[in-house]
Amino acid sequence: MKFIYYKPFPQAIEYIKEWEKDNNIEVEVSSNKFDYKEIEKLSAYDGLVLTTIKELEEDMYQKIADQDIKQIALTSVGFDKIDLDKANESGLVITNTPDYSPESIAEFTIMSILKLLKNDNKISRNIENKNFRFTDEILGESIRDKTVGIYGLGTIGFLVAQSLKAMGAKVISYTPHPKGYARNTVEFVDDFNELLEKSDIITIHSALVDENYHQFDKKAFSKMKNGSYLVNIARGGLVNTKDLLDAVDSRKIKSVALDVYENETGIFTHKNPSYDDDIFDRLLSNPNIIITNHIAFFTKTAIKNQVYLSLDSVKEVLETGDSKNRINKN
Repeated sequence: MKFIYYKPFPQAIEYIKEWEKDNNIEVEVSSNKFDYKEIEKLSAYDGLVLTTIKELEEDMYQKIADQDIKQIALTSVGFDKIDLDKANESGLVITNTPDYSPESIAEFTIMSILKLLKNDNKISRNIENKNFRFTDEILGESIRDKTVGIYGLGTIGFLVAQSLKAMGAKVISYTPHPKGYARNTVEFVDDFNELLEKSDIITIHSALVDENYHQFDKKAFSKMKNGSYLVNIARGGLVNTKDLLDAVDSRKIKSVALDVYENETGIFTHKNPSYDDDIFDRLLSNPNIIITNHIAFFTKTAIKNQVYLSLDSVKEVLETGDSKNRINKN
């Protein structure tokens, strides 16, 4: 067998070579953009791994299948760029890489919350300007006794909840599928508005689906506590960014930490990207917003697990016809 792995992170190469050696299967690495020209080459391979992709054109799924490829393995948890219906029609098995390092993302979330409460962004800017005074704008808050609302309580959300509770916070959650084992740590609320109204801090850990696109918008922000905090380490499309900026500018929301942005494609993962996006520039320049480049997952453990989980899924599909990491219906 021979697989092709498109656009891996440079840090992933050593782990791809390790997996090759462990499994005695050749994996070719390609830095090319995955497009129609690349699809024509797939007949030389048995399996396909995609790292960062834009949305595939509708006819690409069948064209991939026509090259005798049985599956597409994604190295991410999220799969909002994939049309699962088209994949089903083409007979392709789509897999993702769940739980490749939930701890990495949970730790980044806790760090982000603490940075907001301690005004780290403003302190850092003051230090850069050699302003070492103690002023009201850098007066911090403690997480103890705060109510933190978690939107979406999967594996990552639960790890965040455990850490927050250990630090003395009260943790509540609104989630479609409450986990019984979490009830000793989290108080579940039945209504999204209740989460908004009760939380001093809201942290988002949900997948992005059609039903919750722009879940956090002007209407939602109006129901949050005055001077509350928002953290989004999940998917950019969950937040209406323009409405968020308006809420921050009006001081309805005190400060925000974002590791994702709804229009990040073409910006994040690039050096000195060329873009025309006033909303993004407003995010960068706002002293009450901390923005990072979709990097919460980026640890050695996560990169290795992404490589192994994605390649293992390719091998599993080719050997059995299915995978435990399959995300489209059988």
